[in-house]
Amino acid sequence: MRAEGSLHWLHVMRDEQWTLYYLSEKRGREAMDTMGILLTFAGVLVHDHWKSYFAYAATHVLCNAHHLRELLGVVDRDSNQLALRLMKLLRLSWHYCKGFKTIGMLQMPSVVCERIEKIYDRLLQRALMKEVVYMEKQREELKRKKVKNTKAYNLFKRLTEFKAETLRFMSDFTIPFDNNGSERDVRMAKLKQKISGCFRSADGGSMFARIRSYLSSARKQGMDIYQSLHRAVRNYCNMPLLSAE
Repeated sequence: MRAEGSLHWLHVMRDEQWTLYYLSEKRGREAMDTMGILLTFAGVLVHDHWKSYFAYAATHVLCNAHHLRELLGVVDRDSNQLALRLMKLLRLSWHYCKGFKTIGMLQMPSVVCERIEKIYDRLLQRALMKEVVYMEKQREELKRKKVKNTKAYNLFKRLTEFKAETLRFMSDFTIPFDNNGSERDVRMAKLKQKISGCFRSADGGSMFARIRSYLSSARKQGMDIYQSLHRAVRNYCNMPLLSAE
């Protein structure tokens, strides 16, 4: 987002009861530290693999909606059938999780989970080998000592190295498949930006983030928005306005 004529970043942390927005000139850890939550956060943190998040001692989970989009890019660009099969495997795994959850289970049966993990490992091993062969062929054709890694190789390597963070939704059904909730929560701020274009001042942007945090949290907790605003205006004693269980 733009404020005072320069680029700013709108950070968001949320769950099913609360939303916190924070506008900052910084995109990385400095801004996240200032938010005052992640420094002591010990829960599950679902994110899009932005490197700064891994500095925190949380249980990390990677957004599979991002993975599916990246895999689709590999399919469209390279007609890579292994990437297509990985997409189908991730979707099928999430479909199984939702099915087991409806019958009261808390995690995927170990037999099914082990089978999915074996297929996952085998597909990624083949996909990585295919990219290595392609890059070696490119290196020989260009007569270079080294060529740049392909986007597909980097993606397959990341999915291999962060297998636990990618598939964690199977071992605990309280963990979401993606971080689309954050995408939905930030949608109102994007709409504000489309209408107004920017904030005249950083203070105005910070005020907007604070007000939107309150309203979004109130809505999630089933409170009437008008009454919530009325209560906030009359809160002379500075008592807590929201109290999600």
